[in-house]
Amino acid sequence: MRSRTFQEYVQGPIQIGMGLGIISLLARWVTGTTILSSPESMVKYGVFGGIGYALMGAIALFMFSFIGKRVRQDFPVGLTIGDYLKARLHPLGYWILIVILVITSLHILFIQGMAASTLCQFLFDTPLYVGLFFFFAFCVLYAGFGGLKLIHGFAAFQVISMFAAVILIPLYFFVKEGIQPVYDGIRLYHPYMLVINKYDLWSFLFAGLLVGFGQFFFDLTSWQRLFMMEMKKVRLTFSLSGLIWIIFPLSFSSLFIMVIFTGGFTDIHSILAGLANKITTPFFFILFVLCAISAITSTFGACLHSLVSLIVANILEPLQTKKSDQQKIRMACLLSICIGGLVFVATLFYSPNLLELLFYSGNIYSALLAPILVIVFSKGKVADYIPISAVLAIVASYIIQPHVSEFQSIWFSGLASLTILVICTILTLIKNKWGIVKTKL
Repeated sequence: MRSRTFQEYVQGPIQIGMGLGIISLLARWVTGTTILSSPESMVKYGVFGGIGYALMGAIALFMFSFIGKRVRQDFPVGLTIGDYLKARLHPLGYWILIVILVITSLHILFIQGMAASTLCQFLFDTPLYVGLFFFFAFCVLYAGFGGLKLIHGFAAFQVISMFAAVILIPLYFFVKEGIQPVYDGIRLYHPYMLVINKYDLWSFLFAGLLVGFGQFFFDLTSWQRLFMMEMKKVRLTFSLSGLIWIIFPLSFSSLFIMVIFTGGFTDIHSILAGLANKITTPFFFILFVLCAISAITSTFGACLHSLVSLIVANILEPLQTKKSDQQKIRMACLLSICIGGLVFVATLFYSPNLLELLFYSGNIYSALLAPILVIVFSKGKVADYIPISAVLAIVASYIIQPHVSEFQSIWFSGLASLTILVICTILTLIKNKWGIVKTKL
């Protein structure tokens, strides 16, 4: 039997079309965060917060379709985003963004670990470390060891189970209970959820767009899937994925409306417990559990595989002598175990609020938005000040964060990055023009 190559480990044996591309993107972006944070955003900012959360992700995926097409036109062949950055950046700027990519990817894995922790506490009457150990072991084995072929093998089942849950469970409940009792219950117990003119809501939506754009535009898995697609289908695949993705956060929010209209709640755990009591039919309860497990494992597996591929292809390989494909794959498997173990330990000993955790990295994604757009839409190699501007903006935003709101620090981060870019660009143009004038004189 022929051994698989490292390229097959990273990209699979075939180029993917529109159908598999959409499934692969949904498996990445329907996450544990989608399940738990979209209801939290609805609880904190009202029904329109849940709708806004859905719109932010859909718009970001749609906008990435334009970036993806431009990238594939300029750089038709690649394995990871690291390959593209290496072609567009000088060494200093390249390594700055590679380090940021690794940090943000570890953060995404940690968020999924926290979602798995919440789900394990809800489902299993066992010590938390037992449930988490099996979760991380499964993800490492199927994604870290199996590679993209096995990830795609699971993706179809995962997406089907998620679709079945988000369509059938709310439909069953609202046919059974009716819409009017739910509406009356929300007006009675949580009337603030129907308010749209809240300052916090608009702050949440605007900051969410900045974070969403930065996260989608700088995501390892999305870029990896981009290089696997047929070039002519890139824009349509990402656009349709965004259109379909919007169904999931809206449906997850409707699941939790099934609980909160009957009374009060304290946190996401109490909502999950209420949901378990509401879904009395065993079939639907099993379907919900399958949906939640599929969303978390598919995202964790895709992100783990993408991070390992980036480290092997763009960090370890340039620093070492050339390795064979089998050595690279063994290195990837070892890295998967190490990263899975690291996130497992971090998840056990640190338990922040999921929505706060999502926006804690918002400063980074907001600061990266302008630089990544400049890199993509510029011609040739770009100057080092472009990635450096993101670092300066991130540092400055975390310095002022204790003195402002979380949303204001996100806005500041994006604005600071853009301002530094504009100033440096103007100074560079003046310098170049002055140099030309001196040469002529």
